[in-house]
Amino acid sequence: MSRRSPITDVNRFMRSRTGRQFLNGIRGHLYGRTVLDARSIGRADGVATILRLDNGETYRFMDEELSLDTLHGQFSPLFKSRNAHPRKGARHATNEFRSERGN
Repeated sequence: MSRRSPITDVNRFMRSRTGRQFLNGIRGHLYGRTVLDARSIGRADGVATILRLDNGETYRFMDEELSLDTLHGQFSPLFKSRNAHPRKGARHATNEFRSERGN
């Protein structure tokens, strides 16, 4: 029994009417909006980005460049270093970026 590749399923979703409607909904949610704030939060599978938009809504996403596998490949010396381990009881990492307007 052969298994389809994940990209086959992704392409099927993107070509489907339901998939296009879903993705257009996301596009409509973001199109024309201004990002007032952006922050990064640590997750088990990498670093997620959260955008706060001018209409008060938030949008969270994972970028492939911030997946844990990619970070391990790109910054392998950091992960091999003994000093890279968080202190016991340390809080989860959060990095907030502010817009130039200070919002």
